[in-house]
Amino acid sequence: MAMFRNLKLLLWKNFILKKRKTLVTVLEILMPLLFSTIIMYLRFASLPRKYPATNYRAVDVTSLPEFFHHFPVENKFQLIYIPSQSETLKTIIEMVEQAFDVEFEVLGYSSVPSFERFIIEDPKAFYALAGIVFDHSFSDSKEPLPLEVKYYLRFSSIQRNFQVSMAIFQDDVKGWSTSFLYPPNPSPEPRNFDYSDGGSPGYNKEGFLAIQHAVDKAIMQYHAHNVMTKMFENLSVLVKRFPHGAYVQDNFFLVLQNEFPLFLLLSFICSELIIINSIVLEKERKLKEYMCAMGLVNWQHWVAWFIIFFISSFIVVSFMTILFCTKVKNVAVFRNSDPSLIFIFLMCFAIATILFAFMVSTFFRKAHVATAAGGIIFFFTYLPYLYLAFTYTQRSHFEKIAFCLFSNVAMALGVRLISRFEIRGTGIQWWNMGSVNGEFNFTQVLLMLLLDSFLYSLVAWYVESVFPGEYGTPKPWYFFVMPSYWRGESKPLTRSVLDVGNPEKAPKNKFIQEEPTNLMKGIEIQHLHKVFHKGRNEHIAVKDLTMNLYQGQITVLLGHNGAGKTTTCSILTGLIPPSSGQVYINGYEISQDMVQIWKSMGLCPQHDILFDNLTVSEHLYFYAQLKGLSRQKCPEEVKRMLHMLGLEDKRDSRCRFLSRGMKRKLSIGIALIAGSKVLMLDEPTSGVDVVSRRAIWDLLQQQKSDRTILLTTHFMDEADLLGDRIAIMAKGELQCCGSSLFLKQKYGAGYYVTLVKKPHCNTEQISHLIYHHIPNAVFQSSIGEELTFILPKESVHRVNKLVDSSTDIQAIRLSSVHSQQLINRVPVNRIKGVHSRIFSIQSGLPIQPNTGFDLLCQQFYAMLLKRAKFSWRNWLLMLSLQILVPLAIIMLSLTILNFQINVDDVPLELTLKTYGQTTVPFFISPNSRLGPRLSQHFTDMLIAEEQIPLEILSSVEAFLLKKAEEEPEGFDQNYIVAASFEDVGNNTIVTALFNNQAYHSPAVALALVDNVLFKLLSGARASIVVVNNPQPMSLVETTEDFLYQGLRGHYLVISLLFGIAFLSSSFSILTVKERAVKAKHVQFISGVYVAIFWFSALLWDLVSLLISTLLLLVVFLCYNEEAFTHQENALAVILLLMLYGWAIIPFIYLTSFCFHNAGGAFVKLIIVLIFLSICPFILVTVTSEKDLGYKAVSESLDHTFLLFPGHCLGMAFSNLYYNFELRKFCNMRNLSHTECNEVLEGYIFQKNIYAWESLGIGKYVTALAILGPVYIILLFLIETNVLWELKARFSGFYKKGKLQVALHSEVAVPGDQDVEEEAKMIETYLEKLCEKNPLVLKEVSKVYAKKVPPLAVNKISFTVQAEECFGLLGLNGAGKTSLFKMLTGEEPITSGDAFVKGLNLSSHLGKVRQHVGYCPQFDSLLGYMTGREMLIMYARLRGIPEHHISAYVEQILDDLLMYMYANKLVKTYSGGNKRKLSTGIALLGEPAVIFLDEPSTGMDPVARRLLWGAVARARKSGKAIVITSHSMEECEALCTRLAIMAQGQFKCLGSPQHLKSKFGSGYALRAKVQSDGQQKALDEFKAFVDLTFPGSVLEDEHQGMVHYHLPGDDLSWAKVFGTLEQAKSKYMLDDYSVNQISLEDIFLSFTCPVPPTQGENKQGQTELADSSSPSLPPSRSPSRPPSRPPSRHLSRRLSRPPSRPPSRPHSRPTSLLPSKNVLL
Repeated sequence: MAMFRNLKLLLWKNFILKKRKTLVTVLEILMPLLFSTIIMYLRFASLPRKYPATNYRAVDVTSLPEFFHHFPVENKFQLIYIPSQSETLKTIIEMVEQAFDVEFEVLGYSSVPSFERFIIEDPKAFYALAGIVFDHSFSDSKEPLPLEVKYYLRFSSIQRNFQVSMAIFQDDVKGWSTSFLYPPNPSPEPRNFDYSDGGSPGYNKEGFLAIQHAVDKAIMQYHAHNVMTKMFENLSVLVKRFPHGAYVQDNFFLVLQNEFPLFLLLSFICSELIIINSIVLEKERKLKEYMCAMGLVNWQHWVAWFIIFFISSFIVVSFMTILFCTKVKNVAVFRNSDPSLIFIFLMCFAIATILFAFMVSTFFRKAHVATAAGGIIFFFTYLPYLYLAFTYTQRSHFEKIAFCLFSNVAMALGVRLISRFEIRGTGIQWWNMGSVNGEFNFTQVLLMLLLDSFLYSLVAWYVESVFPGEYGTPKPWYFFVMPSYWRGESKPLTRSVLDVGNPEKAPKNKFIQEEPTNLMKGIEIQHLHKVFHKGRNEHIAVKDLTMNLYQGQITVLLGHNGAGKTTTCSILTGLIPPSSGQVYINGYEISQDMVQIWKSMGLCPQHDILFDNLTVSEHLYFYAQLKGLSRQKCPEEVKRMLHMLGLEDKRDSRCRFLSRGMKRKLSIGIALIAGSKVLMLDEPTSGVDVVSRRAIWDLLQQQKSDRTILLTTHFMDEADLLGDRIAIMAKGELQCCGSSLFLKQKYGAGYYVTLVKKPHCNTEQISHLIYHHIPNAVFQSSIGEELTFILPKESVHRVNKLVDSSTDIQAIRLSSVHSQQLINRVPVNRIKGVHSRIFSIQSGLPIQPNTGFDLLCQQFYAMLLKRAKFSWRNWLLMLSLQILVPLAIIMLSLTILNFQINVDDVPLELTLKTYGQTTVPFFISPNSRLGPRLSQHFTDMLIAEEQIPLEILSSVEAFLLKKAEEEPEGFDQNYIVAASFEDVGNNTIVTALFNNQAYHSPAVALALVDNVLFKLLSGARASIVVVNNPQPMSLVETTEDFLYQGLRGHYLVISLLFGIAFLSSSFSILTVKERAVKAKHVQFISGVYVAIFWFSALLWDLVSLLISTLLLLVVFLCYNEEAFTHQENALAVILLLMLYGWAIIPFIYLTSFCFHNAGGAFVKLIIVLIFLSICPFILVTVTSEKDLGYKAVSESLDHTFLLFPGHCLGMAFSNLYYNFELRKFCNMRNLSHTECNEVLEGYIFQKNIYAWESLGIGKYVTALAILGPVYIILLFLIETNVLWELKARFSGFYKKGKLQVALHSEVAVPGDQDVEEEAKMIETYLEKLCEKNPLVLKEVSKVYAKKVPPLAVNKISFTVQAEECFGLLGLNGAGKTSLFKMLTGEEPITSGDAFVKGLNLSSHLGKVRQHVGYCPQFDSLLGYMTGREMLIMYARLRGIPEHHISAYVEQILDDLLMYMYANKLVKTYSGGNKRKLSTGIALLGEPAVIFLDEPSTGMDPVARRLLWGAVARARKSGKAIVITSHSMEECEALCTRLAIMAQGQFKCLGSPQHLKSKFGSGYALRAKVQSDGQQKALDEFKAFVDLTFPGSVLEDEHQGMVHYHLPGDDLSWAKVFGTLEQAKSKYMLDDYSVNQISLEDIFLSFTCPVPPTQGENKQGQTELADSSSPSLPPSRSPSRPPSRPPSRHLSRRLSRPPSRPPSRPHSRPTSLLPSKNVLL
């Protein structure tokens, strides 16, 4: 039951995702329906026409057609006989020559090879009408001709009397078609119905019948001269076509047979691409392995996807079947076929397509690569059908079956069979679909489609097992023969979970604590190694790691970025396999039993692995049930988890709309839900606000009792609080492991004193002061406003003297060693890059940046270089998509189309035996003048040839019409020829009747009557056998070959458009990627001009297209496609493709705004471009057929589709191809322009290829040239927000009203006095402040029309001076990022004004961006560049002179300790290094204002402090910095002023010290009691604190960690430390610290408000002292406290109730803190 529950759950998930991807789902269903609609249009554009019964006139074969009398030739036509040494033959051929009134030249050749050489090489061979080769060895020149004669007629393989037809759907194949007995595409209507002589292949009009009859007569004359002459005096031989009954002509059948398979392919290629993209995207984002880690079984994943896509295919196929089979006015696409069979056929093909996509998806890791490759492979598997279709009759049954292993070929052959039955008028039915055995039939097609589906799924299963990709453990190649695989049995628990720690086996290392002996091992790691290989280089990520993790404990893994923590977690969770070593989790080994391990595992990865389109509650529901929680218990569990995570208000929000912190909380919830026994938490609180972090700590402490938890973090307080054991890694190796106390004992030495300086104080004086009072103090660091020293234990009591001695110290913090210092002291061997600083440019050194044209050139070069590096670093992708794919498609198409052309004409014996057994009706007049033996001779002759003679007594033609009506199915196979011997007066008329549905029946019929006449003259032994053996093609005729190629040019252009669609879509990859990761936004902020950004991209993409174009020409040269390589045409091809690029590239840029994922954009654009290029091209070419009568419709469609570059390209290439070939044909025939156009049946070839008219490319070239600027203008309008502004301006009053309501709907709450005074000051002195300060905001608000709540930022006003760091604190969702988006121009400001360097942000955005640096919340980096390259690029965008760039970049790299990573690709960076690089980019150049949005998230402590140093130096150099952070330590170290933000408003404002002074008093005591005997010791310690520090308040208690507030009125902090130092051992304290009330406490008080009653009961106020009013504009000073404090915590700390102070412009609060303002 569990498996079906999981399957149902996955189906629910897939259905939700599909429903929410509206565009993709609509596209998947709509594309097949659109193509079906096109088929329907073509069906109703070519309605059947009724024609009456037809009787044809007889053709006299004793004379040559009129053509030979008027054909413009300079010389006589030649009759050539072989062998030439026979005088007999010469005599016979001269008789032939004399039989006509056209003069012939008679020539003889000694052998066939010499004759063929003459035909191929000699230009005079053009005049060789026929070669007559007698199959007899003449011993001498006088040897007579035998009675049994066999001769070969060798006419030109290219017909001379040929009307050029440009028909796309030619019924007949080229030349004499001796390879075919019937047309490849048989039709129920008469073939060439308007030709009495039968039309193609041209037996009459080419003179074949006349020469054949003349040779036969000459042979008869040779053997019976006198009798023959007498006989033929009153005898006429005529050839007549079978009459045809009334019929319906339907040209659509040819469309159905030729175009329907292609349309069906294009219908399902959309689904195929979407399937591949959906599956590989889950693999690429680790979603699949993440689900497996939560209990998903692999087969369930595949079955669920199959069912979902099967359902959508079922819907599509149902609609298609209805469209195709529903009759409208008795007309339908499949009028006669059984709809159920059509449905089954389409469904089989849909299933095969789904499983083909599954198979392709297993070979790739990246979604966009997989999608591109899948589309190409899918199209390639159709191309063999083009070859098969034109050699169908020559292919054996086995070959047809073998070709059907490609599902697309099987589909096309199925359509071919359906159309054949439709042509016969029966349609495909259950009774005529054939059987498993026998000839190739429809049943076999269906079975092959099902076999294909099975084979595709088999390949997918095997490949995924052996090559699971980047994340997954591969099975051995022979896994399918292992019994354990099929039984599904895990190995026994040889390492039982009862195996407890053994101290003797513990590693002997003084920095590794002895392991506990009373706990069970949850995870055991032994000698674990992981090596990553890239080319010849290898990187050791984990090196010989051995450690144990125990149940009921939280093991914290610490280390710098890149130390190997995440790799270790990935190995433990089965995402990547280890290189060597073993890991046992609850007794199961990870390389053998990962499926068992996953059943009890919860995972929170470093980077959130979430479904963008599932809501928060849906994620929790999904993973809870996946882990095995019953459906009934889920709602309560989800509700509990949402409450614990604080995400109740976001339960219905989709993940893609969540902030980073909210996503982290959701990931933790997923890991914890449903009671997983093993938890892997990789930096779970990274990016989470303080309140949420504390909630997560509580959650983990509550949940750890029966779980094994591994946690990595960069927050040292988190490690201290949560870690039962702490392990520190560096360079992949374990450096130390043990409890927090053990490590502190090993590494700790004394206390850390942190001094908070006042602004502009003298750091050296403070240092001297420290050394004066404490000589043996050791300087540790100076970061921001903080100085840190290490003090020996015996010197602690002297710290009290420091405050009395210096007025530059705001506050002192004193604590014993903690984990942050531990990790800094672990020997990591981080080597700083040693390099010269001689050329480094110190911060603040004035450098004149480039401006004007120099800046434009520099930016253009930077942007062009960026594109070049993307192509170079992704060379395989670019080479594949932009060169290999288009060229491969063209080459394969040309190869297959050339195969089609080179179906050689084979010798064909013109006898009835060739057609098998047939019935030959004949009529002989009673008492015929030819004698009574005629009937007997005729009958005997037919029986000898195994035919069925049928003598009839009335008109043969009436009999044939009757039989055609009675036997419509078999008539054309059973009745090939007939004969009539009729006496009319004194003359005998011998009529040879032929069925024109068979290609060669005219010559067979004539041979039949000539043979019976010969037998009458020379006896029963006499016989003549004629063989049609066309001449080899001469070099000249090869050039005319295109006239017989039918669909060749059509398919060639379609293949070209298909390949070009992939090439064009590739231009979207970088464009969408840059916009998705917001790298484009950061580039704009860095000063790049919009025109520079886009025109540099356009130039590079055009250069890429030019390379592809030139290589395409090379391919055409190799295949000798003169239509595209002739001098004038080659230039036209280059021009066309470059103009196509000029139009399509801006179009791609425009459409890129619709997409948020590069892979998805690539897929959807391929589909769109295929639809917008191939479909219009086919529609226009098909409707342009003159037989359909829709010429006007075709022209109007053509003009409409000029808006699409793909259509312009396709039509231009088609016209170029046919115009060149037609002109070449006319030149070879020496026809004038007028004569040529007459021959071309309405087509007018153009001397000037750029003509506007038919077959010219002028209008398409013009359209492409115009489309480029149009799309570029639209692009610039969007990029400069002009369109959005116009839309906003004309959108009506409803939205405006809604926004105003949102702005004014907030209840006016009394604000903080500091905030109010700041706003008032800005309103009063706005102009002066704008001149003086780099950044000023005045009542800035942001309202989102589609978000709830809509008001994100509510009337924020503040100003930031030069050399000031302004901090924004707030919970996730408080409005910080929205504020940053407005200040960087990403989002428009709803109301209010923002000024940077005096420039209004709304009206001067371009200029403002040149003065701004920005580090976004999520890294906006280009993974294909190195760190150094990115810094250099942004330096160029900033306009830093080239000769200074190197030094600038070196300094940034050095300051951020990134020198060792500088030349590595950004995509290989850890999260911390990426944040450092993002910050470095923001600091580059000389921006006046720098915005840093959570810059240190994910950084290790060392990196964080390096970053702080760099930011502090930037501030001191005169820059204004605005920073958001969740780290209070960071804000205290960096911020000179800060504001706490909640619900879009500032709750307080001022310097950190001012806020502490204003809202806090006393001290914060934190102490942690050892875990052994914890509860008893904790109770004793609490009693001790209550006794020693009267009035103390216990504010928090976490698993042995207590947090007290100590009243500070009469309390000395030195006394506190002394007391605690004495109590440390007595009360088993691990660690303790005493600090002033922290920013974190104040932050929590504002962001966690208590119910009003609670707050009101504890309100208090501070007395205020007067202070003088400053000069104007006012300088900042701390202002009054709020009317009510935000929470109970701080109200406890206020010594007496506050009252509203008197109204004064500025006043300074007097705190009840110690008068010396020594804050601990």
